[in-house]
Amino acid sequence: MSEKNRFPHLVAFRVDEPTHTKLTTVAEVAGMPVGIWVRALVLKAVDSQMRAPKVRRAAANAVQLDAILEELKAQGRNLNQIARATNSNPGATQIAADVAMMRVALEALITRILDLLRIEDDA
Repeated sequence: MSEKNRFPHLVAFRVDEPTHTKLTTVAEVAGMPVGIWVRALVLKAVDSQMRAPKVRRAAANAVQLDAILEELKAQGRNLNQIARATNSNPGATQIAADVAMMRVALEALITRILDLLRIEDDA
């Protein structure tokens, strides 16, 4: 079923340039097109029970998240090397220290990811 059939009423309005600029900026920060962001805001404001279509949001802080992804890939390679070393020498004492260092690094990455993905109440 298309959105037009599910939602037959169109609501449109005009805004001045400064308002449009602000709307565009706020929607961009939220990772949504302006129309979708405004619709979500209006539905929330009128306490609507309407279930608007889900929108795939652009990732905020994409550059930082890409850097973190590269770090996670490096940690994965390290883990593979540790697994190889363990399989070839089960009594290696350095393995526990390596795993502990990886855990600290991964916990720091998780903290950074959660900080970057934290989204304020944005409609």
